[in-house]
Amino acid sequence: MNRALLFLAIMISFFLIAGCPGEEKTPIPSEEEPTISVGGWVAEVEPSEEEEKVQLIETALEEEDTSYCFKLPANERDDCIFPLSNDSLSNCIQLVKYDNKRGCLFYHAYENEDMSICDLMSEEDKAECIEYLSPPCTFVLDPEEKGRCFAFEYKNYTYCEDEQCYLDYAFEYKDAGACEMIEYAKREGCLSSLDHTDHCKDLEEKSYKYQCYYIYALGNGNPTYCYYINGLYDTAIAYQCFTHFAIQDDNPALCEAVAVLDRWDCYTDYAIETGNKEGCYAIDTRAPVSREDCFRDYAYAYDDLASCNEIETEYVRQICYSALIFSAEELTMIECNSIILPEWKDKCYQELARLEDEKTFCNYIEGIAVKENCLLMFN
Repeated sequence: MNRALLFLAIMISFFLIAGCPGEEKTPIPSEEEPTISVGGWVAEVEPSEEEEKVQLIETALEEEDTSYCFKLPANERDDCIFPLSNDSLSNCIQLVKYDNKRGCLFYHAYENEDMSICDLMSEEDKAECIEYLSPPCTFVLDPEEKGRCFAFEYKNYTYCEDEQCYLDYAFEYKDAGACEMIEYAKREGCLSSLDHTDHCKDLEEKSYKYQCYYIYALGNGNPTYCYYINGLYDTAIAYQCFTHFAIQDDNPALCEAVAVLDRWDCYTDYAIETGNKEGCYAIDTRAPVSREDCFRDYAYAYDDLASCNEIETEYVRQICYSALIFSAEELTMIECNSIILPEWKDKCYQELARLEDEKTFCNYIEGIAVKENCLLMFN
């Protein structure tokens, strides 16, 4: 019995040490480099270049030390330095490519308010950097514009040098004090708009009254008080008032309230300022000169050859075509095809061929002589 117990104890001990038959041991991960064993000889496996690069970048980030990055080739170094470039200026300027360096240069210049860092930038970025860090209004040279700049920058109307500045300041900040700096009629209109009380009606002199209502309308932001101006008595003020709101509200119909002699100018101003050619079409055909002037001015303002077609006087139309075609930096087939005079359509295609350096555009020319001249450019 004692022998059986002794044998059992020995067997239990054996299984505890050796493990059960068929049971595999769970491998313990090694923290050492991977190795290969051949015939008892153990060789270490070198990490790949990509693994080495990743390890260097991780170490640089962990220790916040860009010196590790310099163990990489120059063309790969930025990947390592870039995440640390905002940490210090020295890290930033270690970047190789300017496109990568640009952001951190702006960051350090603005963060430290250090204009000297702008010198490390391209000329275009340097100008932007210097302007940002310079005192307000430094680069505004015109005295009135500089005064306006200071007034709005520091919210103090006493910097203003002209009436328009006082007026705009009063409207922007609802400051009656700025109104008080303006001459009589405009002052009353300015105050009317701020306290919503009609001070203009008590002015006896009509020219003052209408000037007052004009300013009142501007301050109110709608044309209601423009209608208080007698356009037959003071056409200039009425024209200014209605034209302002026609443009601001994109409502050319307001021009109808202007006296006939100025109405066409109102439509023209509307068309040019808004880019809406409907203003020109609204001019009565019985005012051909004003209508043609509008289409001509629109054509020049927007390089719109199609607007030249609307000019009835032929020599004026040809001048319009000529001015736009031969001064153009680029043309399109659509533009050339929109021209209604065949000889000028041909000239447009010839110029298009020259600008695009493309012979095939010559094939659209109908005039024999012009087509030959066009083709000669490519011989």
